[in-house]
Amino acid sequence: MAEEHSVSSNSQDKKASNKFSLSLDLRVVVVILLLVIVGMLVAWHPWNSAPNSSARTVSVSGEATVKATPDEYVFYPSYQLKNADKSTASNQATDKQNEVVAGLKKVGLTDNQIKVNTGGYEAFFDNTNDTYNYTVSITATVDSKDLAQKVQDYLVSTTPDGQVTPTAQFSKAMQKKLESQARDQATKDARAKAEQSAKNLGFSLGRVKSVDDSGFGGGVGGCGRGLVCPMMSTEGAPAANATDKATTSIAVQPGQNDLDYSVTVVYYVK
Repeated sequence: MAEEHSVSSNSQDKKASNKFSLSLDLRVVVVILLLVIVGMLVAWHPWNSAPNSSARTVSVSGEATVKATPDEYVFYPSYQLKNADKSTASNQATDKQNEVVAGLKKVGLTDNQIKVNTGGYEAFFDNTNDTYNYTVSITATVDSKDLAQKVQDYLVSTTPDGQVTPTAQFSKAMQKKLESQARDQATKDARAKAEQSAKNLGFSLGRVKSVDDSGFGGGVGGCGRGLVCPMMSTEGAPAANATDKATTSIAVQPGQNDLDYSVTVVYYVK
């Protein structure tokens, strides 16, 4: 009898153990399935289903203009050298180039601030005489108003054929900084316009469909809004005497340039 009782007890213990193990396994499976489902929901966002192609949209343009004083000044003087003898014309061009470059360095420019392009061609006049023309074109870039004034005063004394005042513009570093400021203002302007339209027209804004923020301009080169236009040389104009022409000084006054920026944003509407 004792042996039968022991066997029966062992059998009951095994059954209870099996039931507990099965129950534990089911709980583990349920937990794993729940974790998988939650992960799928987080990844797919089914509650944010993408609008179909026929969904309504509204397009708004945000605009901004930032103003700043230019931090870069670029000069573009040029010189024409002519002579019936090709070698003489070429030598004159070389001498002029060396003279102007040396003068620019004397007032404070370095090699990397000066670019020179010299070229020559043959011209015919009255089909009888050959005249050789050489052009010396110089680009001088400075980042200081005081230095720009010195460069300008020097260039006036060289009587160039091109301009004697600089083009005032933004350097690349400042351009990027101003673009960032303008983009921030333009995107806020676009959002404000969209919200105003939604309020006035009785719809609500959804997600952003597309953004085009490639529209910027102004502040770099040229004569335009907020830019300082170069003044041409006084070469060829009457002057009281050579001394008056050589000592003429025009104040460098850059003022402020504008950098315009626009962004177009398309919103889904509900």
